[in-house]
Amino acid sequence: MLTAVVLVPLLLLSNTLAQDDTISEIQKTISVLEHRMNSAESSLKESQGNLVKALQRVAVTEAKLQQAETKLVQADVKRVQLESELKKHSAAIAGLTQNLSTLQGKQTRHIAFSVGRSTSLTATGENKVITYDKIWLNDGNGFNKFNSYFVAPLSGVYMFTYNNLYHSNKNSFVLFMMNGKHVQSSQGYDANGGWGMSGNEIQLRLQKGDSVWLELGKNHYIYSNVYLYSSFTGQLIYQN
Repeated sequence: MLTAVVLVPLLLLSNTLAQDDTISEIQKTISVLEHRMNSAESSLKESQGNLVKALQRVAVTEAKLQQAETKLVQADVKRVQLESELKKHSAAIAGLTQNLSTLQGKQTRHIAFSVGRSTSLTATGENKVITYDKIWLNDGNGFNKFNSYFVAPLSGVYMFTYNNLYHSNKNSFVLFMMNGKHVQSSQGYDANGGWGMSGNEIQLRLQKGDSVWLELGKNHYIYSNVYLYSSFTGQLIYQN
């Protein structure tokens, strides 16, 4: 009986101690879990802070992108304006260039000459070029005062006239020459010894650089003096 009485309290104590150990283990586990939860909460807060910062940076970046887009739109608007202005300036330049070409064309189309001879001329034995010492007009500088040739500055249709005085039973035979070839002529003669004018007119298509001049036929004669009875004129009617 004594043994039973002693054993029961011992068993109860043993059970109590075992429960205490279990409670202690549970408490430790709870403490560990609480520590982990605290660490997790701390990490979560840190992550939330980083996320906020990241969102702030994203917001700043978006604001910068918005500003950049605004500047791009403004730049594109400016580009369109500049292109429009450039087109206007290009059109204005083209117009000015056209006007300049027109003016230059008008200037170069003013080609005309008018010359006279103040002395008589006899061609003895061979034809002789009729030279002129009086220049009334030489627009375009086509007439050469040194050899009395006219050299076409431009291609086109030209008109030429020439007149000479003859008298005293002397024939006046004048040849119109082009590039060394006889093209036309005029002749004057009065068997009664009177005075007269002989001449002619011609229209020719010349190429730039073509030459024309007048020759007095061999053994023929033209009369002139300070009153300039002998003359030669020409002008460009229109360009090719």
